[in-house]
Amino acid sequence: MRVLLVQPPESQSVVGFSKFGCPEPLALEILAGSLADHDVRILDMRLDPDLERCIRTFRPHAVGVTGYTCNVPQMLAICRDAKELDVDIVTLVGGYHATLCPEDFDTADVDVVVVGEGETTLPEFLAALEEGRDLGEVAGLVYRENGEQVVTAPRQLLADLDESPMPARHLTDEYRENYFFQFWASPAPVETARGCPHKCKFCSVWVFHRGRCRYKSPERVLEELKRVKSEIVYFVDDNFLQNLPRAEEIHQLVKSAGLKMRYWMQARSDSIARRPDLIERWAEVGLSTVLVGFEKFREEELADLRKGSSVKTNEEAARVLRANNVDIWGAFIVDPSWRRSDFDALIDYVHHLKISFPQFSVLTPLPGTEFFRDKLGELTTRNYELFDFMHSVLPTSLPAGQFYGEMARLYSSTTMSLSDLKQRIRSGHIQSSGLRRLKNLLSELTNPEAYLRGLEEDGQAG
Repeated sequence: MRVLLVQPPESQSVVGFSKFGCPEPLALEILAGSLADHDVRILDMRLDPDLERCIRTFRPHAVGVTGYTCNVPQMLAICRDAKELDVDIVTLVGGYHATLCPEDFDTADVDVVVVGEGETTLPEFLAALEEGRDLGEVAGLVYRENGEQVVTAPRQLLADLDESPMPARHLTDEYRENYFFQFWASPAPVETARGCPHKCKFCSVWVFHRGRCRYKSPERVLEELKRVKSEIVYFVDDNFLQNLPRAEEIHQLVKSAGLKMRYWMQARSDSIARRPDLIERWAEVGLSTVLVGFEKFREEELADLRKGSSVKTNEEAARVLRANNVDIWGAFIVDPSWRRSDFDALIDYVHHLKISFPQFSVLTPLPGTEFFRDKLGELTTRNYELFDFMHSVLPTSLPAGQFYGEMARLYSSTTMSLSDLKQRIRSGHIQSSGLRRLKNLLSELTNPEAYLRGLEEDGQAG
């Protein structure tokens, strides 16, 4: 069968974390890798919005689209447009939001929701479709029958991630020069693990992965690293250091293989603080930047998030990273109830930790989580485009204009100086092209009107 996998376009009306980067669509590449028996193409509509041309020339039998909560309107639009171009096209959606909230895709334009991981489900579904078998036999689906959604048996999580196919990266070669991740051009995303055992109340990762964390073997990770064409790699795991002995073994394999790369990873502060020697070793083989979810700077607020960390641990992790000349991409959560004094305190704290690249997100109840159900009656909007972590979907204590003025001030008050940025370029931590992108990004993040633009379209900017 001819299968078209689509990365949806980003909303142009709001400011969100999509502005931080346009990364390679790894999830679609992995799915494509599982469809070796089919003719597969990937359309990245962030860079090529012409869905009609692609469908008319490729004539796919099936169109699959993935995305997060803020992509739901675009995902629905793609399915609708595909059906309008060819009513016989089978439309599928998948990803975090589709898995946790399949009812949001209860429309005649969406034939199938792939629930959970798709590497096994999608090939089985296509085989059943080709052979005319009952779709109810395929686990991990929500499909339409007689105008209603039908739920099949749950699909078990992959027991061995080494069985996940190698990403079909060649399918996005035409877009490669336009991919970027903040200050890096054409970086290669590499997945080495899935899930998280922690249960932070704001996070949907552990819900999707059912509270489990699974790992690829160090040997499989090395094989993937050898296959990427970029000299810059970012590990997409939610906590690359979750299994410390494994992270140490991967380091040793990378070192022995003599790979010359720059690495970006996400890691929890407690993992960093527990093994400063491991950070030192990774820095020796090219670790450049670590994204750390510090989240809060007050103990009671960390406890409320069920983060399972502490301010003291956060500060120790920052010290370890600074000691090893590793840039800190520090993530903090802004509470809608904050007043100006809270923003002042966070700015002071970011300076105290010497965060290289701060990231500020608004506490957001993600659909499909317990937090969302608890806050359902307080939501100010159900416009999923505003669930972008840059807008509050809960009432704010400050008037909207003041609240987003404070969001903009967070960035304008904590941005690294131009001389420091140039020093990072000279040291190889960021690329010169990244400086230009960073300037463009900050011109929007430091502009209150950029946040209010989305609210005006939603009728909230009063």
